[in-house]
Amino acid sequence: MSDAKLEFWGDMQRTLFVSNTAVAMLSNEQLAGLISEDGRKAHRPIISLPHSGTYTPYNDISFNRKTASKQTLEVNDFSYAADEIDITDANQTKYPLSAISAADQMKVHNNYIEQAVMANISGAFNVIQNADGSAITVDTSNVLDLFEEADTKLGAVDAPFEGRIAVFGPHTIGVLRKVKAQRESALGDSVLENGVIGPWNGYTVIQNNNLPYTASLKLATKPTATNTVTIAGVTFEFVADLDNDASDTSYIKVLIGDAAANSRANLKNAIEGDATSKGTTWKEATGSVSAYNRFVLNEKRNIAITSDADMVLTGYGDIVVSETLADAADVWSGQEQSAIMGNKGMIDLVLQIQEIDTIKKEKGFATLVKSMIGLGTKMFDDGARVSCRVRIDASAWK
Repeated sequence: MSDAKLEFWGDMQRTLFVSNTAVAMLSNEQLAGLISEDGRKAHRPIISLPHSGTYTPYNDISFNRKTASKQTLEVNDFSYAADEIDITDANQTKYPLSAISAADQMKVHNNYIEQAVMANISGAFNVIQNADGSAITVDTSNVLDLFEEADTKLGAVDAPFEGRIAVFGPHTIGVLRKVKAQRESALGDSVLENGVIGPWNGYTVIQNNNLPYTASLKLATKPTATNTVTIAGVTFEFVADLDNDASDTSYIKVLIGDAAANSRANLKNAIEGDATSKGTTWKEATGSVSAYNRFVLNEKRNIAITSDADMVLTGYGDIVVSETLADAADVWSGQEQSAIMGNKGMIDLVLQIQEIDTIKKEKGFATLVKSMIGLGTKMFDDGARVSCRVRIDASAWK
């Protein structure tokens, strides 16, 4: 086995299920044995809930037929990563580039797996939100209420009290720390490598930066030059000429369209890194900064726009957005993150395909490192009953 394979699969398993405690705590791997090698679907029967009633002496009782509904987990998500390492680079450095490439690819796959697991949070039967149906602005005055409400909702279905977890993003964890400031408690002063903060209020509290996030951008008025939109620290600047200030490494430039609709389409293409329109409707700044920006946007945070008509942003993590648009009415709204509280193993995960190849390039002198995973995730009804989605207002995040 090559160094690349050892680096990839050895560290991938360790980081995914040890360092990445959120996945380990949330995931149930019982179905993995069914389709780890053959097939792509695993079926689980969800048994109907029991019937009860009040008995009246000498009267018949009623029976409900016990039924089972079939729910299916399918391995239908596939992720690949690929690098080319020229022989000149490999021989002019002391570092094992193939092994480094494999380790980097492992991190990309782990991030993808984590986001696939977290995407199932929306299936939770229980939702913690404001009485009017809006997301909760979490602060030191109400963060303890989340645990109380979760206990109430989970207690209503007799969810086991042991093995409860709460997965929050860094902003919410920061609020928890403020509540516990200057008090002796099991809530630790630092996040360990695996993300566990510590036991608190009967829950194992875990910090995770891949929780689902969404926000909406209103852009009804045609922007003017130097107007900006910032997402996860990456700034997009509207310009009248893409070739102006081509050496600027601070921004990703977006061409102002003939109307607001065209500008929205150009911005969507720039955010998602659309290759066909690159250079005509948007342009990355020169230098290494834009390459890092693109990785943050589309690899690490998996940011996308649903359509250029509604400009709804989706992604994962504690994402911060802002804008400096010409019209004061054109602003971000609906910034929201979904956290999760409930019992361990509420989301099923199957990793079926785990392949990596290190081969010589057919034409040229280079090594090709490529890898792929195949996975399936699902929150079955029995897991959904013992989980609570927490809708957190992210509009004030900085």
